[in-house]
Amino acid sequence: MAEEAIKKKDGQQRAQRTQSNVLAMFPQPQIQEFKEAFTMIDQNRDGFIDVEDLKDIYSSLGRDPDEAALNQMLKEVPGQLNFTAFLSLFGGKLHGTDPESTILSAFQMFDADNAGELPEEYVKDLLMNMGDNFTPDEIKQTWKEAPISGGIVDYKKFTKIIKGSDTDNV
Repeated sequence: MAEEAIKKKDGQQRAQRTQSNVLAMFPQPQIQEFKEAFTMIDQNRDGFIDVEDLKDIYSSLGRDPDEAALNQMLKEVPGQLNFTAFLSLFGGKLHGTDPESTILSAFQMFDADNAGELPEEYVKDLLMNMGDNFTPDEIKQTWKEAPISGGIVDYKKFTKIIKGSDTDNV
């Protein structure tokens, strides 16, 4: 964190921490989506996500997670997981991905016609058999957000979705 010196009334200097603005990391519509997600997870509506909230959300999805795994998730954030910490956590994870141009180039390697589209089954095969292999559950989760129409993945739009960019101009 950046620090700057400010003068106290008695002439002494003290350091003041300035907070990084996590709200500047995302466009307003994406912040609203994160707020909705945070509210869904914060089952007891106390403004913090804790182990009980995670248990409840996993249970609603039909899963019975190990409490040690849930505690490990919460250890990714120093202190309590409020909305600001939630945004910071996702900001670090989202901005830790490859740049949009790199993801787009990876898709283009498999698009001989440079059409901006690939067959759904082909993309699924690539995801399950190359690099960090996706599980069938991970594919199912990914497909919930993927722009697929008639068995064709619009990878240009999908890349923008992955990076949280504006998909209107695709």
